[in-house]
Amino acid sequence: MRRARPSGAGAVGAARITARLGLALAVASLCSAAGAGDAAGAHRAKHVCSKPPPGSAACLAERLLISPGETPAGARAAARRSLARTHRISRHAGIENKKPYAGYLTPERLHGAYGLPAETPAGATQTIALVDAYNDPTAEADLAVFDSEFGLPECTTADGCFTKLNQEGRASPLPADQGEWAAEISIDVQMAHAICESCRIMLVEASSEEFEDLGAAVNAAVAAGATIVSNSYGETEAPSYVSLAETDYSHPGIPVLASSGDCGYLNGDCPALRSGANFPASAAGVIAVGGTSLSEHEGTWTSSAWSEAGSGCSTVFDAAPWQSAVAGFPATGCGSGRAVADIAAVADPATGVDVYDSTPEEPGGPTGWGVWGGTSVASPILAGEFGLAGGSLGVAYPAATLYAHAGEAGAIEDVTSGANGECGSATICRALTGYDGPTGLGSPVGLGAFALGGLPENLSAPTVSGVPEQGEVLSEAHGSWSGSPTSYTYQWERCNPTGTDCHPIAGASAQTYTPGEADVGSKIRVRESARNEVGPASADSAPVGPVASDVPAITGLSTYAGITGSRLIVEGSALDTATAVTLGAGAAPFTVLSPAKLEVTVPDGAKSGKISVTTAHGSVRSKAKFTVTLSITAFKPAGAEPGRTVTIKGTGFTASSAVAFDGTPATVLSESARKLKVLVPAGAASGPITVTNVAAPAGTVASALVFTP
Repeated sequence: MRRARPSGAGAVGAARITARLGLALAVASLCSAAGAGDAAGAHRAKHVCSKPPPGSAACLAERLLISPGETPAGARAAARRSLARTHRISRHAGIENKKPYAGYLTPERLHGAYGLPAETPAGATQTIALVDAYNDPTAEADLAVFDSEFGLPECTTADGCFTKLNQEGRASPLPADQGEWAAEISIDVQMAHAICESCRIMLVEASSEEFEDLGAAVNAAVAAGATIVSNSYGETEAPSYVSLAETDYSHPGIPVLASSGDCGYLNGDCPALRSGANFPASAAGVIAVGGTSLSEHEGTWTSSAWSEAGSGCSTVFDAAPWQSAVAGFPATGCGSGRAVADIAAVADPATGVDVYDSTPEEPGGPTGWGVWGGTSVASPILAGEFGLAGGSLGVAYPAATLYAHAGEAGAIEDVTSGANGECGSATICRALTGYDGPTGLGSPVGLGAFALGGLPENLSAPTVSGVPEQGEVLSEAHGSWSGSPTSYTYQWERCNPTGTDCHPIAGASAQTYTPGEADVGSKIRVRESARNEVGPASADSAPVGPVASDVPAITGLSTYAGITGSRLIVEGSALDTATAVTLGAGAAPFTVLSPAKLEVTVPDGAKSGKISVTTAHGSVRSKAKFTVTLSITAFKPAGAEPGRTVTIKGTGFTASSAVAFDGTPATVLSESARKLKVLVPAGAASGPITVTNVAAPAGTVASALVFTP
């Protein structure tokens, strides 16, 4: 037992009552278990999904059966009066349970039971993928009802929190709708969000319950950026599943969780199923989540092994080193085989959770609020806890992190009572002090079980230098770390234009990165991982960008008018490889100030026109025209003796215009805005002709050509 602060009254709903006929004939049973506050009690519960065909999995959800108007205590009392394990409840088709029943587990009570914070800074960086079969058309809408009922923050497609994908990682087409798996999906999505309110939720729907499709959905989730993957389904393991474990359920650095099962030790409570441990929970690299009964009395929470929780010794997979080395493992009787489970959370429907589901399990079936259990509940709860803790924290197989905290009372509550079958003196089917089959190490308390002591700690984030432009090199500079890191690794990530929703860029693991065409319009950041002898820790740089294309662009000019010889700034992007600038038809001198700025000199002899920039990656022209306000565009003749008349053409001439030949003043005979007639002065030398205005447009301009006396 452990003490937690008392929580407010929860809410429980009447459950949807029906499932496919095949389930009722094959595996539907009313499972005995301790009711909340009644160790001798029993309840009526129902497996939601039917027995799977070979090579397929069933969802591992159970629904507490409560007749309309029946109290939870009445449901348990009715079960005690009916000792035969038969299905006696009517369907109550079409009934919508609009409000939860009181007394079961709400998000607030779950947080209190497991000592969890409502949110953490790390949670906002995590994406929990829930992998299921078929489509739940109301998954997002049902989550909105759940969030509204319990005061949780919204998680929607519109705000980027909720994503639904098919097994190819695409938003469409989605699989066919299926009511039984829709119930499972509602449990998964709502429990993950209930525990980690700031985590993003990714629902990945496989085309069917076949492992080939479910495994493809797991891989699609990882490829789409999931940092945690929860699988609330299973089927008795088989040797042919070894390849599935390797190709679909092994993702180093990502916690992959799976429910242990709802049919007791070696599936002994479901005669229609083959005897054995359940897959994918039995795969060595997967975190197998067992089930408990969870109850509270005056602020004290008590956990015991749920009688229907799956467990068993694998005959297909060997135990991982971290499991075989844990104290108490030999007592399981598994020898070198993998033992299920690793860790546990509430799964008993008699002490179940409130979930809202508006898709009926079968046409005309009841909808609305229900009370749910099964290790389907436990897996997304643990996934949410991993989310609050920041995911794997860089550990390849995060199950090893849990085992490192075995026996730590401050990190894991050791569940020491309850059993799920008969296995002689072994602990693979009964909870005792230390490691056991039904509950593994026990149930995490707070987030201590997910922490790595002695890891490097980031004191200041890494930084990125360089210009965020296609083809330009970005460089990472180390952040500041405690813990004496001995090595660093890097992963560049592509983010949306606001700098959020970042995903790793394949192959971008050097300390530098050169953005490509795919990065244009996105922001870029780098995740630096610092490693010491304990393990790695990570920190993210601030995103830079958005990345500009290497095709040049002009966004504006610092001024749109000026005399020849004046300077202006051309603003834009990808201008740093400029090889030529023209104003109108004439070449203009320029200096590259940055990829976003060129300093351009209005050339002698220039006429008004648009500015063009030529770079190594293309050319661009300004949208607006630059107006030359004072310029000498031509003169005639090109040479003459002193005292002869020369006509100067240009723009911006005024009555104040003064003319000089290579610095020697000349007499102006006549003037207009575009023409001056002057006498070649005595002593004139070869050189440019200049015109100086005192009045606007004021300044001195020179001819592009040289006058020769």
